[in-house]
Amino acid sequence: FPHEITPEQTQIIMDETQRLSTLVNDVLDISKLEAGIEQLNTRELNLTKSLRATASRIAELIKKEGYHLSFDCDREVCVTADEVELTQAFYNLLINAINYTGADRRILVRQIITDTSVRVEVTDTGAGICPEDLPYIWDRYYKVDKTHRRALTDTGLGLSIVKKVISLHGGEYGVESHIGKGSTF
Repeated sequence: FPHEITPEQTQIIMDETQRLSTLVNDVLDISKLEAGIEQLNTRELNLTKSLRATASRIAELIKKEGYHLSFDCDREVCVTADEVELTQAFYNLLINAINYTGADRRILVRQIITDTSVRVEVTDTGAGICPEDLPYIWDRYYKVDKTHRRALTDTGLGLSIVKKVISLHGGEYGVESHIGKGSTF
């Protein structure tokens, strides 16, 4: 029958539905954060355990596509934070790294503890970001390179959500990037 939907068309419809759903959720998240509607639900949290669990889930999902995601930490640390919001920010950094990492498909997550803080780094091996683009990557919908992307859902809001969540927690965010060598967020 000429009007039947093929399996390929069904998959396209499902993919587009997922993409639109992600876009709507990201727009709602950033809107709530910017309007101050989203209140942090802070509590004592084992940050290391939370990061490890999120990294493990993502690593499992992407390993069949040849990605290698590793998590490096020397000890566990607890913080007072909103686990849901921090997990969203961390997830966004991981998706960003997956989208932009190099042909080796390697991503490194490091937790570094100092006397007064904990730093979480997500490093990719991609093409890097031009210095003139660096100030803008935290803005809504800003995309550095539209050609070097993998087919993972990206709404252009991920880094702006990271910026807002980390700021609400009183933390600092940033990026170091070197052309041809990758980026560390």
